[in-house]
Amino acid sequence: MIAVYILLALLGLVVLVTISEVIVLIKQKPAQELPDDKDFDYYSVSVNGKKFEEVYLYLSDDKDAPEFSEEEIYNMLLKQSEYMARRFDCSDFRAQLLFKIYKDCYDKLSERCREIIKKTFLDFKYFMDEPGDDSMCYWSENHQILFATAEYLAGQEWQDEIFTNNGMTGNEHMLKAKERIDAWMNQRFNYGFSEYLSNNYLAEDIAPMANLIAYCKDETMVSQMKIIMDILWLDVALNSVNNRLVATSSRMYGNNKAGNFYGNSICAAMDVLWGNDGAEQILGNPYLSEKEKSQIKDTLAKAPNHVVICFTDIVKKGIYVLPEAIRDIALSNETFAVKMGCGLSPDDMVKEGLVGQKPYQIMAQMGAETFTNPQVVNNTLEYLKTNKMFRNSFLGYFRFLTLTIFKPVNWEKFGAKYNIMPHGIATGRGNVYTYRTAHYSMSTSVCKDVDMCGAQDHEWTANIGETLTLFTTHPAGNGEGRYGSSPGYWIGNGRRPMSVQNESVNITIYKLPTKKRLGEAHIADMTHAYMPKSFYDEFEINENTVFARKNGVFVALIADGKLEFKPYNEDSINAIYKNKTLTDDYKVKGEFDLCRFGGEYHAYVTELSDADKESFDEFKERIRNNKIIFGNGKVSYNTYFGKISTSYDGEFKVNGADMQKEFDRYDCKFCKALRKPDSLFVDSGKHTLSLDLKNVKRQTT
Repeated sequence: MIAVYILLALLGLVVLVTISEVIVLIKQKPAQELPDDKDFDYYSVSVNGKKFEEVYLYLSDDKDAPEFSEEEIYNMLLKQSEYMARRFDCSDFRAQLLFKIYKDCYDKLSERCREIIKKTFLDFKYFMDEPGDDSMCYWSENHQILFATAEYLAGQEWQDEIFTNNGMTGNEHMLKAKERIDAWMNQRFNYGFSEYLSNNYLAEDIAPMANLIAYCKDETMVSQMKIIMDILWLDVALNSVNNRLVATSSRMYGNNKAGNFYGNSICAAMDVLWGNDGAEQILGNPYLSEKEKSQIKDTLAKAPNHVVICFTDIVKKGIYVLPEAIRDIALSNETFAVKMGCGLSPDDMVKEGLVGQKPYQIMAQMGAETFTNPQVVNNTLEYLKTNKMFRNSFLGYFRFLTLTIFKPVNWEKFGAKYNIMPHGIATGRGNVYTYRTAHYSMSTSVCKDVDMCGAQDHEWTANIGETLTLFTTHPAGNGEGRYGSSPGYWIGNGRRPMSVQNESVNITIYKLPTKKRLGEAHIADMTHAYMPKSFYDEFEINENTVFARKNGVFVALIADGKLEFKPYNEDSINAIYKNKTLTDDYKVKGEFDLCRFGGEYHAYVTELSDADKESFDEFKERIRNNKIIFGNGKVSYNTYFGKISTSYDGEFKVNGADMQKEFDRYDCKFCKALRKPDSLFVDSGKHTLSLDLKNVKRQTT
């Protein structure tokens, strides 16, 4: 009996200690991530309706820039500086143009403007290992180069000054940042981008890359960064069509998925590189309606924002010149397929020795948003403890894993046993297959992380028109609400599908969950396709089959069960477009959310074609005559290239032959290279490009 009392007393003590620790941790509120609602307007990137980037244009004597008074310039720079001083998230975005203004417009700035910019950079925090609590995101791929470039250039500018946050000199900051910049460039050359083909986050890459190219005094670093810039634009050229970049990606939001006009944040950068050159070719397409031509012109007229202008400026000044071979590919009217291996899976990190506490290891791990996965979870906890990151709002939930009661827990084994929701935050390794014609593109991350939860992944997409794409998702949540959440109704997936592609055919199979995973509040008993009827020129639906035409592009979508539209929902469509102010030509009218409900598996077969190959009627007749068999998580489909078959369990065959599921770095008619290549060689048929990062060689013919 005494033993029982002792045991109960010990249990009571454990409970008491745990409750006490939890209370303490809850009281440790996270550092403020963004300005309060009441202060949001103050910290905006505009003053009196004039934008941050327009200050730079005005000071650079751009004839189209609005007039700024001295007080307006000061107030604009003050707001950006105060935002950074408060260390709100995305301060590193604002740092790029702020530094550019200081360098390019120094003689036109008042003394007080110069001083406030200088003080901002001297007082700033540049990485997780520096003192201070905040909720800035330092670790994702784009933030890594944003912070490191800002630190390097500030250190170079004020080499002998003491930076107040950690007491380092500018020269010491340069050396510290250089290590991270070199690691970032090496990882992009060897493994590609973790945030691959993200028409949102590539914009945040090109700004710091451009600033380093423009202002760094180390010629080797500049030359190497130009090589990485070439690779970024090679990826874009291969996976875009008619100046539209909407492709499969590891990180996309609703507007990024919905169409080039709505969410391609690098459209202005593409325009300055090749868009305007190709406009005549694109607008000469005989199948385009006048409305579509007008929308293309509207996109071409978009001005760069305060991030992208850092890149467009160095192109206009000739500081960065796009190799002709890449331009040729971007403007090509050929039909071709592209295979690319992009990013790192948690297993890749282990194999490559990229799990550890050194900066290059943390960059590989966290750059791919890999935190709880069993291969890295112990490393994550160690790093966050060492650098006191638990008050960061993005990472605060990790502090509860430090409770005394959890000390015996082996988190690596726990993470391996339980496929918890946070595992899906990892961007993973994308094996990208893209098929491109003169009129459309279709791309898929083949067999990627099937059945994992998905944070911001975009598994497949058809890029059909300036304002029109087609994709499917399994919503995170219960299938109602969470329209703009990440993951949510449109963003990411509750469960990732098995998705495969060959030429112009994609097959995607979802397995609907029956049990919630740790971290999930709800699960959805549905999947859906984004198909705004009003944006198509012709649209037919019959039970499980949809035929649609947009200009000269034809679409067939066949499901393994009944498809039905949800009624128009303004909250849902606003989340797709991020509540932008739009004219009627850009607003969806009527039904757009095509759903499939219930069952264990949901399968979709999508085939595209165009008017150069057949008429719309011929296309429909051909598809109706194609043999299709839906099984329990299996699909077999016969079409123009033969038979494509796949299963949720991993089968992927074309004409009976097993297909690749993991791709080399590049495998297409223009470029072939293994992962971790010594060099890259690109041949467009008209021009060539040779890239060698280690030996710093960038040669064009």
